[in-house]
Amino acid sequence: MKKNLFGLLIILSVIVVGCAKEQEVPLEIPTGKFSGSFTRLHLDTKTLKIDTLKADLVITFSATTGYAVLSDTTTVHAGSKGGYIVDPLYIQFGDNTIPPGPIPTTGKTRLAGIYQYYYKDNVFKLAKSNDTLDFYYDLIRVP
Repeated sequence: MKKNLFGLLIILSVIVVGCAKEQEVPLEIPTGKFSGSFTRLHLDTKTLKIDTLKADLVITFSATTGYAVLSDTTTVHAGSKGGYIVDPLYIQFGDNTIPPGPIPTTGKTRLAGIYQYYYKDNVFKLAKSNDTLDFYYDLIRVP
């Protein structure tokens, strides 16, 4: 009988602890002006060599007007702008500067599609990968 009561006590303790209310961490929405680097890595499937392109960027984020990629957009990165949606793991960018349909995979890179991200304090990092292309944004909030 004592073993049954002890087992029941353990089960009840586990249920109570498991049902305890957890405090949710509020989702931080990136806003403000960020400056940093963009890196694109491309794997050539024939030569198995990796081609690297880099550019310095300034990106502004506003909860009401969306995002805009600024600074030198003449060579590596296009001057994208549009809306963005954030969840705890991913951020999705909708680039209003390209026509509807698939995102172009040739030419200058655009800030469009779904990225994994890290955002805390003044640090904002974005990453996106597929078979042969990787995109990395390493940004810091600036005044």
